[in-house]
Amino acid sequence: MRLTEIEKETLTDEEIEKIVYSDIIDTGESTTYGIVFGNSMLIKERVKTAVDAYQKKRITKVIFTGGINGISNTEKDKISEAQKMKVLAIKQGIKENDIIIEEESNNTFENIDNTMNILKKETISQIAIITSEFHLKRCMAIMKKNYPNIKTILIASFDGFTDKNNWYLSDASWNSGRSIVTYEANLLIKYAKEGKIENLNIKGLSKVLSK
Repeated sequence: MRLTEIEKETLTDEEIEKIVYSDIIDTGESTTYGIVFGNSMLIKERVKTAVDAYQKKRITKVIFTGGINGISNTEKDKISEAQKMKVLAIKQGIKENDIIIEEESNNTFENIDNTMNILKKETISQIAIITSEFHLKRCMAIMKKNYPNIKTILIASFDGFTDKNNWYLSDASWNSGRSIVTYEANLLIKYAKEGKIENLNIKGLSKVLSK
């Protein structure tokens, strides 16, 4: 079932999980560049994952991306997400010469487009996507839609509350794992219907056409 075919207003936990997490597979492959997506609330976890990938030589260059006006910057911090991540990464062992920062973007579409603009003079056949597990499918769907000739290697960052095996354990309060992942599922449907992302096929999801 394609994302655009989903018309149900209230999704079950099983449906949400299939929409957000199905087909998110880390193949273990290595490549030159890894894009790390900013999120003020989840920076430490994402940097840790990037450092691990770098130290295991799965990536050799790290692109930290994110400005100051993203939705997760609730405290209106004036230091960009990209800059915060760079500082943390250097402390954890990534060489400064191996870091690129992109600090003008404030959403996932801009993260990707601005990064690809930085790399436009390079011949890129594949790139690693490093972000929270719940966010990987949206990143992948944007890449498939806008950069179909570039293969994405998906590397998940785990935080203990928005991951596939624990998001449903919380209530629906603001910024809980349940609220974040439920929002993400509906966002994927919305963006697919607006033609902004690839209209992914969600395997195992029964066709629900009535609201």
